[in-house]
Amino acid sequence: MKRTKFATKVKKESQRWHLSKPKRSKPKKGYRILIADSLKPIMKQIENNPPNIPGFSIARMEYLLHLIMSHKRKKHQGSYSILNMQYMNNIVPQAGQYIQFLKREGIIEYKNYSAARNSRLYRLAEESRVEFRTITDQSLIRRIEKARKEKSKQNSKKYPHLNKFIHRVEIEYDNAIKAVEQKYQQTNDKAKAEHQRTYALAEIEKIQAKEIFIKFSQTERRLHTNFVRLPSYLLAYLRIDGYPLHEMDISNSQPFFVIALFRPTPEIEQVIREYLGESYIMYIKSLKAFEREDVKRYISLVTSGEFYEYMTKKFQDHGIPVSDRKEIKELLFTTVFFGNVYAHKFKKDGKLTKGAKAARLFRKEFPTVYRLFYRIKKEEKNRLAILLQRIEAYTMLECVVKRIEQEIPDMPILTRHDSILPFYHKFSITENHLTKTQEIMVNTIHQVIGVRPQGRMRKYVDRTFLFNESQTLTRNLYT
Repeated sequence: MKRTKFATKVKKESQRWHLSKPKRSKPKKGYRILIADSLKPIMKQIENNPPNIPGFSIARMEYLLHLIMSHKRKKHQGSYSILNMQYMNNIVPQAGQYIQFLKREGIIEYKNYSAARNSRLYRLAEESRVEFRTITDQSLIRRIEKARKEKSKQNSKKYPHLNKFIHRVEIEYDNAIKAVEQKYQQTNDKAKAEHQRTYALAEIEKIQAKEIFIKFSQTERRLHTNFVRLPSYLLAYLRIDGYPLHEMDISNSQPFFVIALFRPTPEIEQVIREYLGESYIMYIKSLKAFEREDVKRYISLVTSGEFYEYMTKKFQDHGIPVSDRKEIKELLFTTVFFGNVYAHKFKKDGKLTKGAKAARLFRKEFPTVYRLFYRIKKEEKNRLAILLQRIEAYTMLECVVKRIEQEIPDMPILTRHDSILPFYHKFSITENHLTKTQEIMVNTIHQVIGVRPQGRMRKYVDRTFLFNESQTLTRNLYT
């Protein structure tokens, strides 16, 4: 691969690296599982009066409960974990009998995931505070190690340059745990806080135990890893060879990628064509959406980073009560962007819902944009979400990341869908490297989408490495 002058300069600087490397935190040994406080006395009772399951072990039952609490699930309270029975049987023989017993006892709940799949959705019947417990059953540990090794073979190999960095990531374990506890104490809704705490602790433990997963989704073309679903406040504790990271993204990212639908560039035309077919391309060209006044206003608001502030004022002017920016985003996403095409008609007790009012307001402000959304979603409401995810994934993974690979080949980076996370690793810490990376991202997105985004950069700074404990920068570099 041909290197640019900048890449050669970076390589020389990395060879002259003279600062002492920060000490890595030593990984914890052994396997740890989560156990709910409310279940500890119940587990003791079951251990003293075991069910009639061949080879029954309380450690195996507790591990299955750990899987339910820690496996892939949504972040909201009461969400289910997706678990494959074959995977559970590989670790716990007769796993099905354990599951049936736990369900009969009212300890867990489950429902079928989808037809023709050997998976179910599981959750605890009642969530409570959790703590870690170390596994001592050596037979169970061997089965866990074997299952994890087999599962790691299923990791996607589509982006090998990213994979090599993904596997090198570590987490500043003790400080990350403290951050979770601090977040828990700051959350008033303790039921919600318990769920978020459990979720975060489980994700930390997987990274610490090197239980790394890498999956490329054929549906939305996204790359899913541990670091995509890690709560954002824990990014500050990720390290490669002891060094922290930056996060670079664009303002109003989801509304921004919508702009690609108005006048698609040749690259985006191909993405749309692969998913929706030729009919949408012909429709959008005939509509000449890019020339409509409401579309121009939408583009101006999104690219200036003022879209949500504009919508906040409109909500207030129309008497739609909203508490904050987060609620506005949720209303717009769940009703306008990714909701039912008839969301503007929804009523409760004979009155329009808040979501319906939000949809009507958006339709009034941006009629052409709303019309395009209707065209895409009229068959299935998730088509717009998937299309935007494909556009985002193509832009970030196929264009931005690959351009960084070419121009700064030694730069360690991760991705989180619409953002990139470059690490300091083996570089003199200069604005030159950061500015170059940011320029690549912004310029490449501009080229692919056809409109220049507003770039943002956050620094997650290692307390022990050159900077203050309190230093965290967020700034807009490009408009």
